[in-house]
Amino acid sequence: MEKRIYHKAISGIKIALFIIISCQWFMANAQSLNTGSITYLTLNNGPGNSVTLGSDIKDLHTANLSYLDGDSRVDADSCLKYAYNDPNVLTLGDSLNLDMVGIRAYKDKVVNIYLFFKITDAYKVLQKFISMYGQFTDRPDNYSDIYNWNSSLLTLSLRYQYKADLGVAIFTSKTVQNEIVADKQKAVSRDYSQALSLNN
Repeated sequence: MEKRIYHKAISGIKIALFIIISCQWFMANAQSLNTGSITYLTLNNGPGNSVTLGSDIKDLHTANLSYLDGDSRVDADSCLKYAYNDPNVLTLGDSLNLDMVGIRAYKDKVVNIYLFFKITDAYKVLQKFISMYGQFTDRPDNYSDIYNWNSSLLTLSLRYQYKADLGVAIFTSKTVQNEIVADKQKAVSRDYSQALSLNN
């Protein structure tokens, strides 16, 4: 009889320990998902989560996409630039509205998201980003209005000048950016090899 009680007590203790450890793990991870952290930036990048870094441009509603400035040519990095005209992503909340959302895509993957806003809203955008992503991780100097948030997977750069009418926040996927650099290096090597073979 005592043996049965002992085994029941041991299995009850095991279950209680499992629950306690699980709750601690959940609380630790849930805290890292809170706003006000660089981790939150990694998980929640882009306006309204309808456009996120690294996502496929084909997953967006084509009716909301148009070539930026009507230019359908690729840029120097073989990227296409789009304007994303979804009214649902043009608000950051707290009566803070964007003028435009731009997207730059490489091989149909979103490498940059540009949020354009009125210069009069610059301070509100900075405060919004600090509340969402925590204190900026880098500022080139105290004289320019450039604020950067860097993580291992992406960067966010908030830039504005009081001489200009618009400010911009630029989200960049380091993964896709590294792919662009690697592909450019391969192309240069390939072109160099072809040029050498033609000369021989």
